[in-house]
Amino acid sequence: MPRFFFHIRDGATLIEDPDGSELPDLAAAREEAAQGARFLLAEKLKAGEVLDGQRFEITSAEGVVLALLLFKDLVKLR
Repeated sequence: MPRFFFHIRDGATLIEDPDGSELPDLAAAREEAAQGARFLLAEKLKAGEVLDGQRFEITSAEGVVLALLLFKDLVKLR
């Protein structure tokens, strides 16, 4: 199985995922990132922090960016 890395970009800051996760495909990696982002968003909301600006950069083991997931895109408001 391929290994995907879930780096968090917050403005100019990059928090690198040193271990990554083995997942069957990019679709599974996107779902893993969405679940992680929802957890992190909930923690920020509880702490009264701003929810805008962060994203996951999903990369391959070679460091190629395969997908971007903006945290704010996961917030559904009516």
